[in-house]
Amino acid sequence: MRIKTYSSDEKDTTAAAKEVCGALQDDGPTSLVFAFTNAEHDASTLVASLNESGAPYLLATSCLGSLLCDESRAQADAGLSVLSIFDEAGAFGVGSADCSETDAFSAGASALENALMNAGRPFESPSLIWCALPPGEEEAILNGFTSVVGEQVPIFGGSAADNTVEGNWYISTSSHSGANCLAVAVMYPSSPLGLSYSSGYKPTEAVFKASSAQNRHIIELDGLPAAKAYNEATNGLIAKELAGGQILGLTSTAPLGKPVQLENGALNYLLCHPDEVCNDGGLNVFSEVIEGEELVLMEGSIASLTARAERVINNAIMLLPDDSKPVGVLLVYCAGCRLTVGDEIHPMLTSLQEKFESLPICGTYTFGEQGRFLDGKSRHGNLMISAVVFSQ
Repeated sequence: MRIKTYSSDEKDTTAAAKEVCGALQDDGPTSLVFAFTNAEHDASTLVASLNESGAPYLLATSCLGSLLCDESRAQADAGLSVLSIFDEAGAFGVGSADCSETDAFSAGASALENALMNAGRPFESPSLIWCALPPGEEEAILNGFTSVVGEQVPIFGGSAADNTVEGNWYISTSSHSGANCLAVAVMYPSSPLGLSYSSGYKPTEAVFKASSAQNRHIIELDGLPAAKAYNEATNGLIAKELAGGQILGLTSTAPLGKPVQLENGALNYLLCHPDEVCNDGGLNVFSEVIEGEELVLMEGSIASLTARAERVINNAIMLLPDDSKPVGVLLVYCAGCRLTVGDEIHPMLTSLQEKFESLPICGTYTFGEQGRFLDGKSRHGNLMISAVVFSQ
């Protein structure tokens, strides 16, 4: 297996597509292409160029550009970046569906079935499912995936993002394109993969019970209006917004965590990001909360959020067999964390370039993250990070 990365900072979409897709075509037959773009680029222009390459591809928008790091570049805000897999001995397939044409569960199942067929392995479980999803119903889409292949196949990926949280994101394949499109790639690589999914936040002593909740709306915590209980636990973090309002930027360093116990007794935390105080005093969040479940107030810092990229890549590399050499990384980094760390994202990329010299890293900033903890179950979370490490 061989991995190669490409990028362009051209503001003009036609020029960016020509630069990246031209280089891609020059490198010969490609097994699978992941492309991440600033939402300001025109989807139809990028799709036309990627279709000309002839390779199966998955294109998704990324908040404020995308992430790319290799021998010659350390870019935190690339306008267009691509990771290409060259693996003649492996098998890969892409499928897609439009969630506006059916329910999210059925769309997920249909897209995955198409991907398996396109890989030529319709009745064989892949090593990995990687997805780009429209924000809103990720849990239902994941359930659609598992209805086809069961719960043992790891599912990684991220939810498409724009620059302003206004719904300007899009996802594209050769078959579908748009804000409601979902895309999924199945991988049967000829060499092992290393996978890691992490939060990078620490639990505090504040623990709540979601005493009243509906889907992504927490009505009460410990019998109190959710916003009031959260504000008290965070020492007035959202005091000015208790009457209602957007709190996405305020809560990025103090999300809620769902404890996930592993077989060895250790706890992982699946994060849930509050983004709005509602008129009823409740909190809207970016992932489902089940009434009665425990939620832990978490804490993070700019230092911890920039350090975790290196840590999650290291974790994925450590999970490779001893005789495997890492040759590339597909990284998912939450857009909320990206916005929180601000300009510190640039030294983070420089550090990755120094630490993982000559290892191509391509990543996207997402409005939701999908991945698998060591308990074997794949989940949708917020403010998370994941790494897929390819090997030789």
